[in-house]
Amino acid sequence: MNKPDVIRVIVIEREPLYRRGLVSLLESIDGLEVAGNAETAEAGYTLADETSPVVALVGTTLMDAPGLAFAAEMRRRFPAIATIVIAANESDDELFSAIRAGASAYSGRDISEDLLQELVRRSATGEYVINEQLLSKPYVAARVLDQFRNNTTVDVALSSAFMPLTDRELEILRKVSDGMTNAEIGFALGISAQTVKNHVTSILRKLAVNDRTQAVVTALRRGWLTIDEEVGGESGGAGITSISTTRLGASRKTAT
Repeated sequence: MNKPDVIRVIVIEREPLYRRGLVSLLESIDGLEVAGNAETAEAGYTLADETSPVVALVGTTLMDAPGLAFAAEMRRRFPAIATIVIAANESDDELFSAIRAGASAYSGRDISEDLLQELVRRSATGEYVINEQLLSKPYVAARVLDQFRNNTTVDVALSSAFMPLTDRELEILRKVSDGMTNAEIGFALGISAQTVKNHVTSILRKLAVNDRTQAVVTALRRGWLTIDEEVGGESGGAGITSISTTRLGASRKTAT
């Protein structure tokens, strides 16, 4: 049985020598466990499904798919897994694409051992280290803001750009705030209760909270959910609704 404090990692990388190097390095770090490695996207999906890792290291060129497309699909299929993109040739354009793919971190192959370990550990706790890279890249930050200018104000765009939740997760959190159970949420959205549970687990991990109530409170404090007073209703109570669903990567298909 795995120790609860061990971070399970998988490596999906095309180049055999570099992949083995990453595996060897990760295996030498206390508290990390390499659950497996693969060179193709399809093998990566299978590996993620069978091993339930916390973090996936993904190269940008795979045998059967672009690495960034694989990273985006991983976020859709396995929202609880944090993805770190390791680029063959680091660039601002790829950083922008990695942000849109929902990656937790992005780096070139020349990354130091200490930094890689830091990215894995921070990503495992739900941090989006990639936001720090965004702040240091004015060109990329400008492109991120351009995603919102046609649909929302700059203030909302800035808030949404740094929101780690997917559209589906925000939708589920809104229903959690209404007091709905996993089964009720699943029925309302046409998905299974287990899928809802998986999304809730991802939400708690990303927000670094222990329960659903803390998740709602955190979202309220950060402006991702707002309290709207009901007027003229029988209950006369207050309901919680989400802000505009426009967010970074909104062009992606909603995760299910």
